[in-house]
Amino acid sequence: MQALARAARGLWPAAAEGTSAAAGRGHCGQVQPSRGIMVQVRDGNLERALQVMERKMRSSGIERLIKRRTEHHVKNSEKRVLAHKALMARVRSQELGKKLREILIKKIRGQ
Repeated sequence: MQALARAARGLWPAAAEGTSAAAGRGHCGQVQPSRGIMVQVRDGNLERALQVMERKMRSSGIERLIKRRTEHHVKNSEKRVLAHKALMARVRSQELGKKLREILIKKIRGQ
């Protein structure tokens, strides 16, 4: 989990550390990223906060971005699923292109 958190830090550019906005909020040289996942630790329950963060990362797709940027083993079944999804996206795109071409041709011929 710590490796995912470390890799996630590099996804968003941080603002310059000496900005007046950071000094105005009372941060001592630390600047919050412009967007990201924020989790509150309630009653000192760090395990629960980590579970919530993992769930938020999974649902937002950050986990996939991190895995794509880092070297890791991809199972063959996962490769097949991703290849099938990519194929379906290409087919849908081609079908949409064909429909748009037909519409444009009809418009041009109708003028």
